[in-house]
Amino acid sequence: MNRIALVLALVLGLAALLVVSKRKQADLARGLPPRVVCASQADALAQAGAGATPILGTGSMAPWIPAALPGLNPRTTVVAYAAMDGAATFAGVTVGALVVYVPAWASGGHVMHQAAARDSGGWIMSGLHNERSETWERVTAANYVGTVARVYVWAQ
Repeated sequence: MNRIALVLALVLGLAALLVVSKRKQADLARGLPPRVVCASQADALAQAGAGATPILGTGSMAPWIPAALPGLNPRTTVVAYAAMDGAATFAGVTVGALVVYVPAWASGGHVMHQAAARDSGGWIMSGLHNERSETWERVTAANYVGTVARVYVWAQ
């Protein structure tokens, strides 16, 4: 009888953790800018406009931004385009803002994550699908590209 109660308590605890985790991810996703689903990559680029920023398929923003398909290099495969808020500046970044930046680890590619916290070194960023925030590197005025107004994706 005690074993059954222990197993039941464990299952209920795991279910509660899953619900809390899903709710947290949903809360983060609710604060994101509009996501436009397009018919193709060409259509997404056309709708995003000439100044659109290509977004790499690292999977860190999945499922909101898809990861690169299996067999494709996620650090070179474009899976979305971001249209920037032309009035936004690095000084105006706030917690939860979706920011495009060029981190050293991306080999010159653009990365899009949410601003998680600010310290004396700059903004610590986090992807929706990442277990941890990027505490090893900061977004600064030097690697900040822009704050996202809209994102354009397509079926891969």
